[in-house]
Amino acid sequence: MIGQTLELIRKEVNDYIDTKLGGTAAENRVVLTSFVDETGNIAIPSDTVGLSLLNIEEEKILKTARLTPLQYSEQNTQLANPPINLNLQLMFATNFTNYEESLKHISFIISCFQTRPVFDVDNTPSIQFLETKKLVFELNTLGLEQQHYIWSMIGLRYMPSIIFKVKMLSIDEQDVAHEVPNIKSIGTDPNIKDTND
Repeated sequence: MIGQTLELIRKEVNDYIDTKLGGTAAENRVVLTSFVDETGNIAIPSDTVGLSLLNIEEEKILKTARLTPLQYSEQNTQLANPPINLNLQLMFATNFTNYEESLKHISFIISCFQTRPVFDVDNTPSIQFLETKKLVFELNTLGLEQQHYIWSMIGLRYMPSIIFKVKMLSIDEQDVAHEVPNIKSIGTDPNIKDTND
């Protein structure tokens, strides 16, 4: 699910850059990749934009602790755990030998999400294959100290990059968590006296 979402975003950004460059961009100008390989070297191919998952956070505002009805039968109701709603922090990092190319591609990415801050079925038909109705993009601006921390954690020197928060991906497996018997009838107990008498 997360991988499919990132691949959709990668393709849409890649297509946007291709349009901006008049159809002369490489087919995979934007690549889905980790920052570093297993040896600690940069994993983003030369002359590309690397798209990587930086962080996953739970969207707690919409969180509910209630089980949700999944299926009804005559005897019982099956309940499922509520979905987990996620926000993803994505980093686009440029790895061009020409610094101006790096800055140009960062500008393309910003303008891509400025012109289309929401991916939905109307403007991104392939989103229908995901388990979400829309993705909302917000620029996530970090201070120099936070950027330094992130690049130190990654183990690379700073590269021209930008971070976007993507709201909201819903993980909902709908596995049966609990079964409860249905109420057959509602009545009164004749042995209980009415206190109004």
